[in-house]
Amino acid sequence: MTAQLEIAEIVEAPASPAPTIDFERIYTLEEFLNLQWSENDENNYELIEGKIVAEASKGVSAEHGEIIFKLGGFLASYLATNPIGRGYSEAPSTLGRPGPKPSWVVPDLAFVLAGRTSDKFRGPLTVAPDLAVEIWSPSDSTEIIHDKIEAYLNAGVRLIWSIYLLDRYVIVHNLDTPKRRLFDLDDELDGEGVLPGFKLAVKALFD
Repeated sequence: MTAQLEIAEIVEAPASPAPTIDFERIYTLEEFLNLQWSENDENNYELIEGKIVAEASKGVSAEHGEIIFKLGGFLASYLATNPIGRGYSEAPSTLGRPGPKPSWVVPDLAFVLAGRTSDKFRGPLTVAPDLAVEIWSPSDSTEIIHDKIEAYLNAGVRLIWSIYLLDRYVIVHNLDTPKRRLFDLDDELDGEGVLPGFKLAVKALFD
């Protein structure tokens, strides 16, 4: 059974009591995918290096979706003239680490260079993206943000854009540059070695 079919079964499963989750134990990917969530559960769940984390879906705003739409459009336009890989919106990824501490994360946007996946595949991304974009809402805890960024870096994600809705800035993490960088409304995002030549004013995301 593919991971895609397993997800479909979770979504279509009848309403049931919320599972008892131990947020400190290490889960296998199979255990995580087979948990039956209650249809009344207001959380989104991901697996980060074996540990389940919960994010409140009610904290996601319309602005969150608008920024995904805008940035996705800018990336799609860039890739139309620079076909160096593929972009994905809210696609699950195992980060290429199916070992004893697996992950199942869903970046808001992701980019993978050509040749790192097959042209046609089903299920999640089985490699770490070259670029991962996360749009953080006020309800996202500092711990979740830190753990997810660390998981991306540990898996080899080369470039991470963390977009903060409330304060309207972007934190950039580069695998080759230990120090994170803050970009405010007067700055310009750069695709660096991942998206050569890509430039985008931060304020364009929030206008």
